[in-house]
This record gives sequence, C-alpha cells and structure tokens, in this order.
Amino acid sequence: MQQTISLVSESESVPDVVDYFATLAWSVICEPGDAFAGQLISAFGPARALELEISRTSPHGYLDLFNEVGTDPLEVQKFGKFEKTILDARERWLPRMNLKSVFVACERLAGVGGWFVIEGMQGWPLAFADLEHHSPRGLWGIGDKESLAELGRSVAFVGSRMATTYGESACQELIQPLAERGYSIVSGGAYGIDAAAHRAALSAAGKTFALMAGGVDRLYPSGNRELFKTIASNGALLSEMPPGAEPTKWRFLQRNRLIATLGQATVVVEANPRSGAVSTANRARELGRPIAAVPGPINTPGSDGCHQLIRNGEAELVTCAEDILELIVGGSTLTIEAGSGLGALETRVLDAIGFSGATLGSIQTLAGLTSSEAQIGLASLSLMGIIEQDSVGWRRKS
Repeated sequence: MQQTISLVSESESVPDVVDYFATLAWSVICEPGDAFAGQLISAFGPARALELEISRTSPHGYLDLFNEVGTDPLEVQKFGKFEKTILDARERWLPRMNLKSVFVACERLAGVGGWFVIEGMQGWPLAFADLEHHSPRGLWGIGDKESLAELGRSVAFVGSRMATTYGESACQELIQPLAERGYSIVSGGAYGIDAAAHRAALSAAGKTFALMAGGVDRLYPSGNRELFKTIASNGALLSEMPPGAEPTKWRFLQRNRLIATLGQATVVVEANPRSGAVSTANRARELGRPIAAVPGPINTPGSDGCHQLIRNGEAELVTCAEDILELIVGGSTLTIEAGSGLGALETRVLDAIGFSGATLGSIQTLAGLTSSEAQIGLASLSLMGIIEQDSVGWRRKS
C-alpha cells in the first residue's frame, strides 16, 4: 500500500484519495476505450462504480440507480440490451478485479520511478474530455510530470515505420519551428517517422511525449530504449495501460486515439493508405481536429497514404511549419511580439476566466469557442505565465 501512496508526492493535490485509488483500479481492470466502464464512472464516480461492481449490482438495480442520478435512458440503451451488456462487461473485468492485480501494477510502476495522474489533477490533458466515455481512466507515466502542462499546446506527428531520408528531413524541417514557438510534439515512439519526430523535437530543445500501447515498464520497440530515456528527461512516456501490460494490436489502435486527441493538429509524414498513421488521422478527423499531410515523390509507395488523404480532401497539404500553424489557429501563429498585447483567442479566454476562475466547459460557453480554440488560448496564456491550472479549472495567477 505504501508504494501506491508514494506514487503521489506529499505536495501534490489529489481530488480525492479514494477516487484516485478507484480510478487506478479501473485502469487496471479495463481495456482502453471501454465506454461502458466510462458510463458507470461518469454516472456514479469511480469509487461508487467500483463498489457497485464488487457487490455485483443487478441490472435492474443499476437501472434504478441510473434513474436516481438522472442519467438519460437513451445513454444507457445505446449499449443494447442492458442485462447482456453488464454481464458481458463483468466477464471482461472479473479476471482483473482483485487487489493483487492493482498492487502488482503499483509495484511495477514504483520500480521504474513512475507516476499515475487522473482527471482533476494538475497536468491532466483537458483534450481528453472530447473522448467522453472513451476517455482514459488515467495516465501512467515516466519522466517529468510537470511537463504534462505542455500537452495543451501539442502537434501530433505520425507516419511510416519504414521512413526514408526524405521523411526524416521533413520532420526536422517542420518540427523545429514548431518547437521554437513553444509547441510540444506527440507521437508513438515507434521506429521511422515517430522516432524522427521525437528526435527533431529534442534537437530543437522542445518537449516531446511518446504514447505507449503497453505498460511503461514494457517499452516498445526495445531498440528505441535510449531514445525513450531521452524523451523521459525532456517530456514523458505515457500509457493508459498499467505496467506489465503487453503492447497488443488492439492496444496500438486504441493508443492512436490518444495521439489524435492530444494533437491540436495531426501531421502525417509518409504512410501507406491502410497504416496506423492513417488510422490516427481518421480518429483526429472524427474529433474535429485538423489533419495535415506532407506530399512525397510520386514514385514512392510510402507516400501513397498522404497523397490519398490530400486527394480525398481529408487532409491539407503542408510544406512548412506556417502551414500547420494556420490549420491550428485559422491563419494566426499565436506569436505575440513584445508590447503587442494579447491575441484575440487569449483575450476571449482570459475574459471568460474572469477573476474567480473557470472550467474548460464554462470557458467555451462564455467565450463562444470550440474546445480546440479554448485549449489553444489556455495553452498560450499558461506559457505567458498569466494563468494556472488547479484541481477545479483555470484561474489568473495572483
């Protein structure tokens, strides 16, 4: 138990210790993207939902409880016949629903000097709210926990594991100006374009984050171990899977949704049409994120996926960092020259925050902004030292 508690520093604010532990347990119990678990946790809270499952609440009992908390019946019915849904979920969860599995995950995490963060804690990516019930329960990480604040201003780079010199050069040329403007780079840590993107960010002294498909003690591919060490010292290695989890094909596909969600834009550099990179781009499009694709030589099969995205109007052709910035902020790079004051987004977000603070949702409503626009404004104001995030939301620095 001591090892579990030590994963959170004494000075760190945790919304609720019981909910923290329950959320950690749910992260061990569920596969990524388990929307039904998300439904239960959203309705009852992580601790209460776990208690209800441990006591094997009947389907009828659940329906009564959903009614008590005011959950829309249509939200429950969308999972199909509720009795079958709950029984199928229990069959999935039961093998992992024990304290030993939770403690083993915590011991493994402590063994690699890692940490675990949940919604409501400082640094939790607000972008995950767009995933609704498919949002990760928490993030297991290795590296600089404080750097998570940089995820609010990120660009995702994805592409082929068989990168060419052209693709690697394109990453360097596109990423260096982004890093110099304070954007962090998110990718998947794989060979090829992923590794090139991480290295380009590191060479520009920028922050970079690698999203893992397995546990942070089972880093894949092992051939990038030295790169992973460098990423951890200049950002973080992150996973929604507990330590010890294998990086399976399903988990890679689910991991891609996190990359797509965290990026204010997703840039595809060299990919075949049926690759994981294109799958990530499709996830980004579903979330309303802009997609960019780098054109390649017409006689290079590795660029077919990029060309198809451009040809189908699913991605914007980009050839420089300015093209990517225009996609993110609609023509403004958000660079603020000394003495020029705040830009339009920053001004609207700061007005919405006021002097009493505000959540992301209330900022969107009060300022009339999309989720992405609000997050861009928040990230910029945070980098300028004007606002800070606490367990409730955002407020002006005193």
